[in-house]
Amino acid sequence: MILEAYHTQGRRDKILNFPRIATGNEQWLGDGFYFWQDYEFASWWGREKKCPKGKYPSSYDIYSANIEIDKDNFIDTVFNEEDYYEFVKKVEEFAKKFAKKFKKKPNLGEFNDFIADFDLWKEVEVIRFQDVPANNALIEVNDFFYKKRIQIRVNNPERISNFAHSKNLFCV
Repeated sequence: MILEAYHTQGRRDKILNFPRIATGNEQWLGDGFYFWQDYEFASWWGREKKCPKGKYPSSYDIYSANIEIDKDNFIDTVFNEEDYYEFVKKVEEFAKKFAKKFKKKPNLGEFNDFIADFDLWKEVEVIRFQDVPANNALIEVNDFFYKKRIQIRVNNPERISNFAHSKNLFCV
């Protein structure tokens, strides 16, 4: 299976030849190459997260790419019910063990440390994940969050092809 996806970056001096890897504990699913499944969320991410506050004019770039998915090395928490429930089970098993040991709920950073320290999902090359966009900017019915904001985290860069600059958009 091949998915077309979108990578968003703040404007740089040069057009990128390959996506930038996202690292650090604020990443939802650990270090990796992050893409949006839908162009509108890639654009939203640029406006919200890549536009430096108070530094205008500024812009961001959206790139397109193909993500080749090998079903044996893919977790699809969005459209595959079995993968979703297994994913939830693993996250909650970790959370319960962490809470028992440290007497508190883990945060995202602690979860990402766990992912890195124990090579959780090391064999997984691509994860498709969603959250719910809790704002009205990208929906047609206020306060009815019916759209899935889908991200794709690629762990194996060999799964990324046809990476190309799509558009430069100005921050407003």
